[in-house]
Amino acid sequence: MEERNTTAYELDALHELLEREFEFLKSQDFDQFEGLQKRKQELLDFLIASAPEHNKNLQPTPEAIEENEAFSAKVLMCQNLHKRNEILINQKLTAIQEALASLGHGTQIEKSGTYEHLKKKT
Repeated sequence: MEERNTTAYELDALHELLEREFEFLKSQDFDQFEGLQKRKQELLDFLIASAPEHNKNLQPTPEAIEENEAFSAKVLMCQNLHKRNEILINQKLTAIQEALASLGHGTQIEKSGTYEHLKKKT
């Protein structure tokens, strides 16, 4: 039972971390955002390692079902928060790429891997 409490605690910590990550992304505080990544990976690694093995001999009880439903809801909530953060990151990357392209940097970056910018032919 103590392992389940630890897992629930770590899942709550992941939820809080994902909320903080979103706030840092919104405020464009990328240093703080980057500072969370190691802890997030540690939490994810712990949760993966503590995932129960599939056991066909387990007998479902109403209490176990209710407990697993609550745990599953927390996992789903964290998954949704992670997706939300990923969408925000992708939107910011797209905005940066569009800004660079409008400044003409997009074409320079693409040509920098060729000899065209040196007016040489291959």
